[in-house]
Amino acid sequence: MSSNAPTVLSFRPIDEIEATLLDSWREVSKATHRFLVLLREFDLREGWRAYGNVDCADWLNWKCGISRVTAQEKVRVAKALWTLPHIDAAFERGDLSYSKVRAVSRVATARNEEALLRFALESTAAQVEAYCRRLRNGDGVASADHARRLQEMRSLSRTIREDGSGTLHVELPRADLELVLNALEYVGRTLPDDPTRSLFAKGADALLQMARDALAGRTGHGAAGDNFQVIVHVDADALSGHGGESDLPLPTVKRLCCDGAVTPIVEDDTGRPLDIGRKQRLVSGALKKAVFARDRSCTFPGCHHTRYLDAHHVQHWADGGETNLENLLLLCTAHHTLVHEGGFTIRRHRDGRWYFVRPDGRPVEVEASSAKDGVCDGAGPPSSAEDGPRLGTHPRSSAENVREERAVYRLTSLRFGR
Repeated sequence: MSSNAPTVLSFRPIDEIEATLLDSWREVSKATHRFLVLLREFDLREGWRAYGNVDCADWLNWKCGISRVTAQEKVRVAKALWTLPHIDAAFERGDLSYSKVRAVSRVATARNEEALLRFALESTAAQVEAYCRRLRNGDGVASADHARRLQEMRSLSRTIREDGSGTLHVELPRADLELVLNALEYVGRTLPDDPTRSLFAKGADALLQMARDALAGRTGHGAAGDNFQVIVHVDADALSGHGGESDLPLPTVKRLCCDGAVTPIVEDDTGRPLDIGRKQRLVSGALKKAVFARDRSCTFPGCHHTRYLDAHHVQHWADGGETNLENLLLLCTAHHTLVHEGGFTIRRHRDGRWYFVRPDGRPVEVEASSAKDGVCDGAGPPSSAEDGPRLGTHPRSSAENVREERAVYRLTSLRFGR
């Protein structure tokens, strides 16, 4: 055996090795802080321009071999630390790892910096990441951008291998993914028992059975009922725009609970439930039928979908909107998502009718062909953004197609930093 072979075991006391590891990691954190301080100055002075790079992240990708996404995040953290002196000092001492700093810098402000620092010092990196994600979801502005990005990133791709097998890769927002998983679990329960089938194989077989049912026209297995729920915890303060925690981005939560159920829960400062109210359906069955009798299909201009419709609160109930016929419109899943997560808005005509507005502020035009079908009863495009395209009546269909979200949303009191 060569005498130059690396030593695998030093036979030093394990406590000594652990102490050395921890000291080394503190030095890594200190070195990362120094790197970010230098990076911030380099970026502010635009040192990357001398090499023809488009920005500092581009320079990091070229000179330091850092992927562009990671590089952009390092630049963001470096700039954020400039306004967070307490977190910056803890990072400089090596008390905080880069993982924790990256998480808290997304939500830290002058008001909550010290509280966040105390939480980060006493918690694991995973706990800090999860808590900061809930705080970011509870922020109306930040969560709106986050929800829009998640919607834009959704995708389905496939890979076919030479051995005859293949892989499907699906990218979905968490709430939609939970819906798919619940559907797979539901179909999986209808499959014949097979003791040789693994849990993973059962999921694949359930997906295959869903495809067979869809192609054969067997899309209904009866009502799923409350046995299948997506449970989302959100602070009442967050829903009302005063900050707080939320499991999902606020636009997604508001979309889901437009037509879902709410269970109010009062908690103490430790998160222990003190009182649990009754679950309440926000839109009653009778009111849904009235909305459907009026709208009859999705009210988005040019859309004639009459299945899988949600009763949308134009002014959300969390923002003081009433759950009544005047404040509800039928929207299909795609357009309901566009309104909440896609940046589209709904405004009112001077004559009292609703119209849709794109994220850039332009009203959604109603084409002549749609007007002939009864979607628009106006003679042409609006004379101004205030007029907007008009919503009219739609072809008649069954009120049974109005969908009720299988979800429970828990409104809780804020537990931290208040």
